[in-house]
Amino acid sequence: MKQIIFIKINQSSFINLDERLLRKHFSVITFTFKYRKGLKIISELIRQKLFLLRYIWSSDLIYIWFADFHSVIPALFGRLFGKKVVIVVGGYDAAFVPELNYGAKTRWLNGWSTSISLKLASHLLPVTSFTCQNMLKNFGKTLEKKSNIIYNCVDDIFKTNSSFVRNNKVITVCGSSSKKTVFIKGVDFYLKVAEQLPEIEFYVVGVSGEAKSYLEEFAAANIVLVERVTQEQLKKLFHESKVICQFSRFEAFGVALIEGINSGCFPVGYNFGGTSEILTNGLGILIDELSVEKGKNAIADALTKTSEDVKVIQQSVKKRFSAEVREEKLIAFIDQL
Repeated sequence: MKQIIFIKINQSSFINLDERLLRKHFSVITFTFKYRKGLKIISELIRQKLFLLRYIWSSDLIYIWFADFHSVIPALFGRLFGKKVVIVVGGYDAAFVPELNYGAKTRWLNGWSTSISLKLASHLLPVTSFTCQNMLKNFGKTLEKKSNIIYNCVDDIFKTNSSFVRNNKVITVCGSSSKKTVFIKGVDFYLKVAEQLPEIEFYVVGVSGEAKSYLEEFAAANIVLVERVTQEQLKKLFHESKVICQFSRFEAFGVALIEGINSGCFPVGYNFGGTSEILTNGLGILIDELSVEKGKNAIADALTKTSEDVKVIQQSVKKRFSAEVREEKLIAFIDQL
């Protein structure tokens, strides 16, 4: 059985799901990198180095989620010790959007770390075609020859539950305390659209701190701001809503959008990036520009859709983004290394 060193930087549901999928087939040893400010990060890099020196001898593969500070030493060790290094390229690491101050390259040290990691890695797994194209554009087309697109997936706990009574509620998920992220996720636009539909309740889930305070300043009476919740609580909110919105100005994939669809919500999104890649071939409703009027009309239309309309979208999403599909492709990819 192959032994894999799994490097992650947080406990995101999709990263933990990847870890669980790999554990079903391989021996997995996990290292969680804890980002620290300033020079304090040096102690974490030392901790990571010692971890690798302990386990790299008996391991066949180093598997890393995202490219940044935390991926440099593992990628370098992989090269030095003749081990395969796979980096899952998730979005921020591939992006460079100066007008949004978004992407690894907006900071020179992050950009350097990402660039070095991508070059040292033996294999790259972008989570969408959009992510792959951004990576090639921002870090070099030579990376294409070692890149394989394997779509991200969502946890199977998000499924339609007919026991819930759906109301004319609209939901979006942000998951941040940062005002900048609120703008990138298009939540400011979402609130402007909500003002035009005062009879409908609009939920924003996952905002806290600076982000929540900022939104409270101009949120209309029909806006409900919800701080971070558990997966079970999020599932309940999805099951009580009819429409899931994603108006991100930059979105590499869109885990929450798929979770909402799987839970029975009809999707409305901005026709750009990972959102348009999910809602391809006429699935859901996409708007071509962040126009309040178009957003309002799209949501009003979506609220008239039935559960049968959602089922068609769910079937397409399951074929492309289910855990079973990612597991099959990921295991096949690793087995042939």
